[in-house]
Amino acid sequence: MIVFIDRQHSGKPNKIHDRGAGRDLDNDGNLSADEMESIWTARLSIQLEIALLDMGIQVMPLSDGIYKHRHERVNKYAELHPGPWIYLAMHLNAGGGNYSAMFHDHRSAQGQQLATSMATQIKTDHACIESGKAIKATSTDWTKNAYYTIRGVGKPIAICCEPFFMDTHAELLSIKGMGSIATSMAKALNKWKKDHS
Repeated sequence: MIVFIDRQHSGKPNKIHDRGAGRDLDNDGNLSADEMESIWTARLSIQLEIALLDMGIQVMPLSDGIYKHRHERVNKYAELHPGPWIYLAMHLNAGGGNYSAMFHDHRSAQGQQLATSMATQIKTDHACIESGKAIKATSTDWTKNAYYTIRGVGKPIAICCEPFFMDTHAELLSIKGMGSIATSMAKALNKWKKDHS
């Protein structure tokens, strides 16, 4: 199995300043680079990569280009290696929610299974998160932004990962917190791999 980990909200040549959501962690009234979503998803991505490699799962990180081009590269890279393939569009949420959300293409049964497994594992492992949600993403409703982050992926199962809310779950914004979330995600991915071998 190969897991493509795409650190999003960074590396866009047409939106070079995009860093996603922010959280004023030190309450000084300013958002520093270290308080932005893309920096924390980078930390989460590296922790997830380490956890997966330690489990014997191959990883291919991505972090640049417009999303369409990233999807094209993932589809091309997948052809070079035997599957199964998983594509994770890495994000963090903001806006006061209290759940873990894993979005999948509304047409994908395997995407729904994997999203459910990941969201459930994060909820199980973290008492501060009230629920884990696997959410069908489509181009026709409020899930369209999540859908656009995964819609161009072909054979790989694609998940838009929003494991927690930066504002509600600020206690997870630490190296330890990132490691804990990454471990939960890796456990779910490893279980999915074993169930589909």
